[in-house]
Amino acid sequence: MPENKTDNLRSDYTEMTIFADGKLNCNVVVSFKAEQKVKDAAEDFCSILKKITGSDVPVCNDELDITGAKVLIGPSRFTDMLGIQRFKDEDPEAVILKRDGDTLILVGNDFGLFKGTQFAVTMFFEWLGCGWFGPDELWHVIPEKKEVRIGYLDILHKPQFVSRRNNVLQFFPEIGERWYLGGEHRRCGHALTGLVPREVYFEQHPEWFCMVDGQRNPFVEWWQYCYSNEQLVDLFAENICSMFAQNPDIKQFSIAANDGWYHGFCECTECQKLGNTTEQVMSFANRLAKKIGTKYPDHRLTVLSYFPTYSLPKNITELEPNIEIMFCKETDMFSPVDKGPDNGYHKKFIFNESKNEYPVPWKENFENWLDKVKPKHICIWDWYCITAAKPIWKDIPWVQGDVATRNIRYWHDQGIEYVYNDQGPLDVFYEDADSFPLRWPLWYVAAKAWWDKDLTGSDILMDACKKLYEDAADLMFAYYNCLADIAQSCRFKSIAWHPPEPDEMYTPENVERVDRIVRSINDMLPQTKGKVCSRIKMQVNLWQKAKSTIEVKGGL
Repeated sequence: MPENKTDNLRSDYTEMTIFADGKLNCNVVVSFKAEQKVKDAAEDFCSILKKITGSDVPVCNDELDITGAKVLIGPSRFTDMLGIQRFKDEDPEAVILKRDGDTLILVGNDFGLFKGTQFAVTMFFEWLGCGWFGPDELWHVIPEKKEVRIGYLDILHKPQFVSRRNNVLQFFPEIGERWYLGGEHRRCGHALTGLVPREVYFEQHPEWFCMVDGQRNPFVEWWQYCYSNEQLVDLFAENICSMFAQNPDIKQFSIAANDGWYHGFCECTECQKLGNTTEQVMSFANRLAKKIGTKYPDHRLTVLSYFPTYSLPKNITELEPNIEIMFCKETDMFSPVDKGPDNGYHKKFIFNESKNEYPVPWKENFENWLDKVKPKHICIWDWYCITAAKPIWKDIPWVQGDVATRNIRYWHDQGIEYVYNDQGPLDVFYEDADSFPLRWPLWYVAAKAWWDKDLTGSDILMDACKKLYEDAADLMFAYYNCLADIAQSCRFKSIAWHPPEPDEMYTPENVERVDRIVRSINDMLPQTKGKVCSRIKMQVNLWQKAKSTIEVKGGL
């Protein structure tokens, strides 16, 4: 892991001037051998700086004899001269932002899927007051400045989670990368059917598929494979190894059981010998992991602790070291996982709509897995798709704030390597590009905390409000903070992706709490202008729309 040298002395402690008196006072420099990711980061730097200053910013390569102030994008002979060690492919993802005299250094680990240099550029401009909160330019903040001066700057940052991927990154990569999403590739969810599709293999090998009530029929709503079948394990191993060989950047694959509740698990004699549903899946995973581990020992196979595999196995067996368990957060949607109360606990609520069964609360079950099964690698699946089970929520705000960041710190302290949020923008969740003005406080806070777990939701939202709303920042922060407090205080029936009814959370008293703040915001609107005014009006209108939906549902 490269570290900045601290023994080189600065010539003075004055500020470095990048732009002043209408003039650009620096050269942007990249290596003449720079890879495309670094060149793109340099072009991005120049484009944003032009928007801030109005000045064209040329890019030079490091073969030239460059004098004067320099902005070094990515590794080059100049960073070598300053003692900035180059990243190696085995180093973790990281960024360096450093000012040394009249030189600004923005570099990062760009090996494989990493985009460290681009993240360093984004971090620098965030430090100058920029921000990106949605795909629409209305939600981009790039302030114009008459001067750009850099004082002390010395940052080496490594994200605490190795993978930070969700639907924002998948469908809106320009925004996702501004939120530092990315990292190592992770395939989450149910992927086995793509490797051994029933349409291709059932006719020739019905024994590879589940036996239920004496018949093997995978052409039903909920079905599983015959996880005891060794030929099937061999075919999965062959196909997964082939996939790894063809995709060197992919070092993990999900072997989670097919989706469903408790139906479709094989009842054949050999599967029954394996034990309950958790034990069937873990036996399958262990045998498959052992075969793949002989060829790809550093690659991982992910299984879910999820609905039918929620409880830990009764007969504890040691898991192969290349198995990763993803714990799905089957608990109340609103309270911190380390505090509760766990509203999903079966003694209080029964969830007929999802047929969940919970012998113990989620946190206790999770920590039992860690204590007794001792998996080598663990991660989290969290449901942020509040509209999936109740589409009425598509127009109603849900802000987690400090709850989201508190959960992330708890998980990190437990050894979690990454978190996947099942969320929009996704059509099946009734959320798309137009949902960003309503949902950015939910999606953005989690993404930023994946990058830096020490930030609180309040830190992240306050910084965003200062950039988006300027003089109205305090009132807008109060608005989002009120929404977060209402969510955290909700004690109605809720679990996983099953929220309460909107009027149960937004009671008349809580609606009035929000209305009082919105009235103050409206009083301040005449003092705002331009994009700030437009953003505030949009937020106020979204609340009025949400309130109408809540009142209709509640019959108020």
